[in-house]
Amino acid sequence: MKTKLIQIIYDMRTQPVIAWVTVIGTALSIFLIMTVVMMQQVGIMSFAPESHRDRMLYGMFLHKQSLENENDNRSAGLSYESAKKLYGELDGVEEISYQYTDLDRYDAKGTTGGKFTVDTRQTDDGFWRVFDHKLLDGRYYDADEVAAKRRVAVLSEATARKLFGGENAVGQHFELDHNDYEVIGVVANSSILASMAYGEVFVPADYDKEWTTGMGPFMAAMLIKEGVKFDDIRRQVKTRYAEYDSEIKSEGMKTVYHESPFDQEVINTGHRGSNITPDTSSSRMMRYIIYAILLIVPAINLSSMLHSRLRRRVSEIGVRRAFGCTRARIITDIVAENLVVTVVGGMIGFALGIVFAQCYDGLYTDPTGTAARPALSMLLNWRIIGIAFGSCFILNIISAAVPAWQAGRLNPVEAINAK
Repeated sequence: MKTKLIQIIYDMRTQPVIAWVTVIGTALSIFLIMTVVMMQQVGIMSFAPESHRDRMLYGMFLHKQSLENENDNRSAGLSYESAKKLYGELDGVEEISYQYTDLDRYDAKGTTGGKFTVDTRQTDDGFWRVFDHKLLDGRYYDADEVAAKRRVAVLSEATARKLFGGENAVGQHFELDHNDYEVIGVVANSSILASMAYGEVFVPADYDKEWTTGMGPFMAAMLIKEGVKFDDIRRQVKTRYAEYDSEIKSEGMKTVYHESPFDQEVINTGHRGSNITPDTSSSRMMRYIIYAILLIVPAINLSSMLHSRLRRRVSEIGVRRAFGCTRARIITDIVAENLVVTVVGGMIGFALGIVFAQCYDGLYTDPTGTAARPALSMLLNWRIIGIAFGSCFILNIISAAVPAWQAGRLNPVEAINAK
């Protein structure tokens, strides 16, 4: 192995232009692949406080249609009552939270005197069991406090510091949307990329809030038990929709089922809405096409570079063949040499991708379109690292296969006499 590495280094030193173009080309290819991969993976991989995204489902909207006129449609979020009817007490659901779908932006003012806008999430007590916010001080609000509409709040650590400076926030009062709230707990800061769990201030939701019959600001966030299939939950929900249809028939309306509840991939792609059926297959196919282009196009260029390198080594290959080296050995040696160069370029490209992701806020957005910067711990995970080096391996095989095969088929005598 040591001899092989020395030979690769020597080959690169004797052909520096071709060698560095190969490394840089590989690095740029892996950089582009990793940028696309990280944009997608950050939206679906699990991290606190959404540590169980692979077991999460979200029931978010209600679409009604007139029985007499299909063009008469009404669609919006759920009321608390309709959310319970459609998603409550389903078999296979471990925990459920009824919370507002969207964040509210309210003005807040504490003892520091300054007024500023905070992202406020209205939830029930189940929210703290579905999502794993780290409690730093105090406690979460409970079911009785939610039912009684008590004005209590749980703050993120950064918000508590802005409201009360260095003072202990628990037990203190602050103004939120012109109302007085008592702080009962402080949780660790979370990324806005945790789009269903993120918030700066958490308060009990108003169960009575309803826009029109059956529709309101609520959604159901469900943590599914281990081993339960999402389709089993959806089949139950589809039955609930049929039952709900019988209730609203007197209104002259029926529901339109859009394959809810939605999984994390649907939430991430944004292919969700109150009156559309998500189409994740097309977005998935487009993503695979992009991956293929980012692998095949650079591989063609790298294959040309490898051809150029091998043309200068024809005599060497001929001598090796004359001394009994098999075609298979020639091919595997060339592929192995190219793999080393590809991995070096891949490591450079991966590092560039991580640095770029940490420096450019606009690369990632939450489903509302807000720019966000992922934490380094979110990017340095085995899935993304595995994809990076898997891409290096595939790129190596594609780019080295034809040149290595042609080199292995060289006639020893002609190769030795080649100029």
